[in-house]
Amino acid sequence: QTNSEFKEQVEFEEKVKKSIFQQEHTHLKQQLQHVEKTISSKHKRNTWYLVAASIVILLSVSILRNFNSATPKKLFDTYYTVASNTSHPIVRDTNVSDTLTKAFIAYESKQYAQAQALFSTLYHTTNNSELLFYEGICYLEMGNTTLAIEAFIKHKNFNDKLASKRNWYLALAYLKNNNVSKAKNILKEITTSSTNYNYTKAKDLLSKL
Repeated sequence: QTNSEFKEQVEFEEKVKKSIFQQEHTHLKQQLQHVEKTISSKHKRNTWYLVAASIVILLSVSILRNFNSATPKKLFDTYYTVASNTSHPIVRDTNVSDTLTKAFIAYESKQYAQAQALFSTLYHTTNNSELLFYEGICYLEMGNTTLAIEAFIKHKNFNDKLASKRNWYLALAYLKNNNVSKAKNILKEITTSSTNYNYTKAKDLLSKL
């Protein structure tokens, strides 16, 4: 083998080695890029999951905070509706001469101060226990929860047809007065029987206290 041939052989082998190295380098580079893309994709996906999870947690905390921020006053406003007159139905366009009718006309006309005064007078002259209940409602409508509670408690001495309804409004009066403990006790009493007035609402309200 001549020097010239040997030199050509060496140069050829060097080219082959260089070519193989370049191919391996290119292949390795491609593999590394693939791995990098995979990791990047997983990272992005994981990042998205983390962001989504964070949003869910924040929303849950926000909802829970809003739920727990339902103050007794807010719950009272949600559940309270003025009691309808079921004791002395009013026939309109009639001559009103008796005090009882005047009292209930005032009540239905939302003239609660006038109605309360008439109910109070009538109760002391007739001993009609149902009038205590309506007097309590008048006090609630006028914003005097303390006197409303007193009227409802006095009404507890009687077992008339408004007794079950009175318990519901007594619980609400305690709630508005921020006495949650007593409100819960009355609500628990209501939920002992499904026949009690506003049984379902009492259960629902109790679950929020």
